[in-house]
Amino acid sequence: MPDNRKVAIFWDYENCSPPLRLQAFTIVNGIQRIAHVFGSVTTFKTYLDMSAQSSKNAVAFRSELQSSGVSMIDCPHNGRKDVVDKMILVDMLAFAIDHHSPATVILIAGDRDYAYAMSTLRFRQYNVILIAPSSPNIPQSLKSQASLVIDW
Repeated sequence: MPDNRKVAIFWDYENCSPPLRLQAFTIVNGIQRIAHVFGSVTTFKTYLDMSAQSSKNAVAFRSELQSSGVSMIDCPHNGRKDVVDKMILVDMLAFAIDHHSPATVILIAGDRDYAYAMSTLRFRQYNVILIAPSSPNIPQSLKSQASLVIDW
């Protein structure tokens, strides 16, 4: 019987950017290994203001992400705050509308703004995995809403 469990990955790149010395291929493969435990990946998006990531290393890293199958979502701030957060929240909602539970949402972030959305998805029996940096600054209100927390 085929595995019909769907997984979506939403990455707040601005909040959880990896060191550019690492290869994007390696990072994406690691995230995919985690995701495949929960089902097949239907969505893998990373969100950032591309104009703020213009160094030669940043451009090369983004190119590796893109060639690894990660969709790059440009979030120009244009003087506004929380652009990335709002776009991720809407995309998480769209995924939930399109894919009934059981399904898994993997959020790579460290921002408390996602806590309510994570809680709402869990109440509706979605599996919500949080990948966050190991830092005492990651809010407990965020970590407590995840089904599982994985150290970035």
